[in-house]
Amino acid sequence: MLRIAIAGAGVTGLLAAIGFARYGHQVTIYERKTETVFANEGGAGIQLQANAMRILRAWNLDIQDVAHDSNGVAVRRYATGESIAVIKPVAGTQMFMLRSDFRRSMLKHALAADVQVLFNQDITGVDASRPALLLKGGVEIEADLIIGADGIRSKVRNVLFPTVEPEVRAECTFQFQVPFSELKSDAVKEIISSPNANLFLRPDTTIVASPIFSRDIFDLQFITQRYGWETDPHPDLWNEYIPDMTDIRNRYRMYGPVIQELLGLSKGVWKWRHAECFSPSWTSDNGKVILAGDACHAMVPFAGHGAGMCIEDAAVLATMFRDIDPRDHSGIRTCAKLYQDLRQPRTDRCHQRALAMAVTYGLPDGKVQQKRDTALGRVMGKKVHLPVRGDSDAHPLSNEFENWLEQYNALEEARNTLRAAGLAEPTAKL
Repeated sequence: MLRIAIAGAGVTGLLAAIGFARYGHQVTIYERKTETVFANEGGAGIQLQANAMRILRAWNLDIQDVAHDSNGVAVRRYATGESIAVIKPVAGTQMFMLRSDFRRSMLKHALAADVQVLFNQDITGVDASRPALLLKGGVEIEADLIIGADGIRSKVRNVLFPTVEPEVRAECTFQFQVPFSELKSDAVKEIISSPNANLFLRPDTTIVASPIFSRDIFDLQFITQRYGWETDPHPDLWNEYIPDMTDIRNRYRMYGPVIQELLGLSKGVWKWRHAECFSPSWTSDNGKVILAGDACHAMVPFAGHGAGMCIEDAAVLATMFRDIDPRDHSGIRTCAKLYQDLRQPRTDRCHQRALAMAVTYGLPDGKVQQKRDTALGRVMGKKVHLPVRGDSDAHPLSNEFENWLEQYNALEEARNTLRAAGLAEPTAKL
């Protein structure tokens, strides 16, 4: 049994804790936020694709109380709201929910699996040699394995790799929510009558809009690709509440009546400045401190797989370390390397798709945009006739690549990696 200390109770940390606990390891999570903040914080909507849902179902993690099957993404023209296409996985389901609700759901599952979660724990760094997690006030938590799942501003990563810094980008998301009861027009009510997530495309801007049936609200994320620092009143703040809607309404004034109605109902928005961070290495030299999730591969959200990549990290980590003994220092080092070798190429490829999607979403109106819209309308007709497992080497914008992203089985790939390395395969599948 390993003693495992996890920095951060986000998506990655909670899922990793659940996975490790399933194999009988002793797991403690150290979370910076207070329990009250964690229990009551809001958050934007996220969609978990088939690859992530496959893991949740294998682990019997039911999220029906906070999520719904979105039945795909309806891509729409900005001026009319006309549907260009509805795109969904060729196999499996995708579910939409609030990120905060998903985290709270995973917290319940973690506690049920005997994971200890300690809130209001300010992490200052890590001592990889022992290893030990360092907390404010001089507290040192020794463990057999430490997982740095403390996000893009990771304190754990900063100690291991101090030259790796997040890159703050010009893209920005402005997010707000509208109660169903405030929606008036038939056009808006028709949109929320469908479980689909909705993607409105316009040059340099995108809107992600989805009903959240568990809360009776419409979640809206207004993305602009050109929110430069010179136009941002507070460029040093990645996240802040903006009560003045003047600039946002002006940026989206060319959208149709549905969007104008929604903008008129908003009293303010939350700003989320986009940032990326990619660590060239994910582990300490001895393999006893491991980075996961946004701590090592935070990416822009245009591919819609950020949370899914975090869940896959957790699944692979749990599988790799299933049977490791704390005295097997060589085995720990080997499994840490296998984890990085398996996960890093996939997250790098997902990042390439995210960047490519940002370009194609923001195309100016014209012939290239029309060609894009025509191609989107033909996506499902093509995807269903392609190999379901897809092709990781295909172009990041291709249907073959999309199938590979969605139909990837992280648990199976981890087991195959252990087998190929000549290590004992887990005796029971997760």
